[in-house]
Amino acid sequence: MKKHIFPIILILFSLSAFNQDIEYARQIISELCSENFRGRGYEKNGDKKAAKFIRNELISNKLQKFDDDYFQEFSFSINTFPSAISVKIDKNELVPGVDYLVGSQSNSCKGKFPIAWINKKVVNHRDALFNMLSNDLSNYFLAIDTVGIHRKDVLELIEIILDSNVVNAKGIIEIADKKLVYRKSQTEKKFPLIQIKRGKIGHENKFISVNIKNKYIENYTSRNVIAYVKGKTDSFIVFSSHYDHLGMMGKSAYFPGANDNASGVAMNLDLAKYYSGLPENPHYSYAFMFFSGEEEGILGSKYYVNSPFFDLSQIKILINLDMVGDASKGIKIVNGKVFENEYQKFVEINEQNNYLKKVSSRGAAANSDHYYFYDAGVKSFFIYSIGEYKEYHNINDKSEDLPLSGYEDLFRLLRDYTLDFKVN
Repeated sequence: MKKHIFPIILILFSLSAFNQDIEYARQIISELCSENFRGRGYEKNGDKKAAKFIRNELISNKLQKFDDDYFQEFSFSINTFPSAISVKIDKNELVPGVDYLVGSQSNSCKGKFPIAWINKKVVNHRDALFNMLSNDLSNYFLAIDTVGIHRKDVLELIEIILDSNVVNAKGIIEIADKKLVYRKSQTEKKFPLIQIKRGKIGHENKFISVNIKNKYIENYTSRNVIAYVKGKTDSFIVFSSHYDHLGMMGKSAYFPGANDNASGVAMNLDLAKYYSGLPENPHYSYAFMFFSGEEEGILGSKYYVNSPFFDLSQIKILINLDMVGDASKGIKIVNGKVFENEYQKFVEINEQNNYLKKVSSRGAAANSDHYYFYDAGVKSFFIYSIGEYKEYHNINDKSEDLPLSGYEDLFRLLRDYTLDFKVN
């Protein structure tokens, strides 16, 4: 009879404690997305503020630390834009993050410069493209508009110009038709690249005025945040998520990163709170890992795998949570096609309880913090949600707009799966 008592206690406990989960998650997401954290990047120590916030939540929820602190420090190079930036087209001041983005590899540039164009008209005019590119463009910004250009050789040339500025222009302007998407970079180029939305610049415009100042940091120190709940064994189930985001572009534009990935951090902290509050130690130990440097190339998790706090062979399974803010259409599980038995357990639990609309699988992909664990031989999944919310890597990924649809059911699915986890 005793062997049946603990699962019953856990079920009763989870039912009595669960109502607070989504409110706790909303509080975490709202805080991490506030201007105080500067987009959780590397301008004004946004990442360090976020790391301290996460650590304090772990302490408050009585999780244990592996070392002297909950932090694991590591360093990497990063290009940043901590100072005010401005861009004018003729006399019209553009709004950073809304009308334009400065490419993350850009260097400093200040002044007023004439604009030269590569567009359909230039490409289709005999010798016009050759003549223009033969001129001295060292004091020009070269604007590139690919609409109506279909020649493969010209499109390939444009890609080379965007990447390396082989024409030696003062800077490059790329006309953007789609949503502006920002990314971070560990490298610095010798020219600025500016994406400007169509409608904010046209072929009739003659001049661009810029004031861009970058700060390239060769050895920026950031930190992972790691804690655990002691189980009855030294084998671990691991939940991971990255807390870093894109930070700031100048002084006025910052990227809140609600879905990417304050949502994953909130779920991770929510699970940590739940497991640390169980009335009896679970069978497995549970580690909760919050990585930095993901946006720069999954650097924090790579560092951890190379310098783990416990042997990786002790990990029974790792579940990485990245962009789980809208599961109205279900979830996708990366590596589901690799670890099919473990994946099917997710499907079975979901169908039995009618949690999420759909649980589907993908193959292996090096697209989040699960990857280096998987590469090191750890059974690892990366879970992301599928829904209507589409804001990504822009200034509009805000906490107040994130629906958290399906959040409670995803929490329940993860809880059920890990409490009843069996190695196949």
